[in-house]
Amino acid sequence: MVLFCSAPGLDGRRTDERGWRDGHGWWLSAGLGDARRHARRLGVPVAMATQAGSTEDEDFPGLAALVSPAGEVARLPDWRPGSLVVDVAADVTVHPVREAVRCLLVDHAGRALLVRYADDRAAGDWWGVPGGGLDPGEDHLAAVRRELAEELARDDLAVGPWIGRRCHTFWLGRWMTQRERWVLCRAEPFEVDPAHLRTLAAEAIRELRWWSPDELRSEAPVLTPRDLPALLDRIARGDLPGPDDDLGV
Repeated sequence: MVLFCSAPGLDGRRTDERGWRDGHGWWLSAGLGDARRHARRLGVPVAMATQAGSTEDEDFPGLAALVSPAGEVARLPDWRPGSLVVDVAADVTVHPVREAVRCLLVDHAGRALLVRYADDRAAGDWWGVPGGGLDPGEDHLAAVRRELAEELARDDLAVGPWIGRRCHTFWLGRWMTQRERWVLCRAEPFEVDPAHLRTLAAEAIRELRWWSPDELRSEAPVLTPRDLPALLDRIARGDLPGPDDDLGV
């Protein structure tokens, strides 16, 4: 479900009921229209709860509504504050969980080689470590070596030990749940041929960069997992997570 919350300020005061109805009518067409489009596009319910009433210098028409993926609307009747209770049909279809591997490459200075992912089907971009899903019948170690060859054009890196697990659900054209095993790989810094990097565009890979924990904290890119700088700090101290430790979202 998407929660759509906003404060739809009106231009000018509403001193009578007609003025409030006009303002509410505008918000029905603008805000509720956006909610319908989002619900249909994403295929999920969109719930709205917006500011209602007056402040010192602004009026807010307010709306509580829930829009189904088909665009059907349940809502409060007008701009007055209230509570809306709606039964939401749950999708009980369970997509197969994708097994995956991730390889955290760390150099002698404690920097990690991260991949910037950007995809038209997802908002924004994010940084993570190389890796991907297992092929049918493939074990995790074989998948690590294949992913390193495919993404970094390297088949000579020493792999190990396993340093944790991670499970997360994300949107990439559809909702996907991925269960990952992470492995540590220590390596001297290296660069990937830009020509090879361009071949990875179909995998949503746009850039590779060595990052220190301090750079990650100061520049604050979107990371997966979010506590990646703290994980790098642990590795620098020699405090490696266990193979079954949870690395977080």
